[in-house]
Amino acid sequence: MAVKYMDVYQRIKADITSGKFSAGDYLPTEPELMADYEVSRTTVRKAIAMLRDDGYVAARQGRGTEVLVPDRQENSTYPFTSLLGHTTVESRLVADPTSSLAAQGATIETVPAAGQVADALGIPLGTPVFRVQRLKIAGDQPAAHIASYLEARRFPGLDEYSGQIHYLYEFLAEHYAVRFRRSQSRMRAVAADFIESRVLDVPVGSPLIMHERVTESEEGPIEYAESFERSELVATVVTVAPATDAQEPFLAYEP
Repeated sequence: MAVKYMDVYQRIKADITSGKFSAGDYLPTEPELMADYEVSRTTVRKAIAMLRDDGYVAARQGRGTEVLVPDRQENSTYPFTSLLGHTTVESRLVADPTSSLAAQGATIETVPAAGQVADALGIPLGTPVFRVQRLKIAGDQPAAHIASYLEARRFPGLDEYSGQIHYLYEFLAEHYAVRFRRSQSRMRAVAADFIESRVLDVPVGSPLIMHERVTESEEGPIEYAESFERSELVATVVTVAPATDAQEPFLAYEP
């Protein structure tokens, strides 16, 4: 099951890169896009925000959303556009790649699903979700802050394990028999806001790497997560090896 806002993002981007929308054109209005793609206003706004972040559009006060000429050229036939196979994703310390990150026990609370969380998980606004927050520690320094959101009804009693969960996917597989099938992530550079500056012990405005991730089981989206990493401490390394017929899809990222 594709995540709605990512699907809308890809479709509008394809219309821009194919020439359906040219530089200087304006995208249809929000209500028109909602009707065209049969999605919510939140979904449209998230897709437009991603297009804006990637340099495809710009908001013009009183006029709408203008299509821009992307700073880069994309060629859909380039052989490394997609890498498929046996994939591992690892977080490594920049200063000492042989070391490992330590995980603190996760804190778990129940909160109502906000727009982005609800859209990613395909649930109504306000649906109770568990927010599972944890820190990764490098030496004596906080290196990464991760917040995962999971629909509460699918994981009854999860909040009873607050402080005890160090590796979320491993725990869910063991205690709830969850079989993860697919994860889609988006990484971008951000500046630390007030909250992240306090959690990660860095000045406001410090460079961080943000990961937005939607993870799916066989039944569809099961987790939406946002993680913030201190770029001077942690690097994300992706390794792809050819898959064999005997290998089943699996999720190797352990948050």
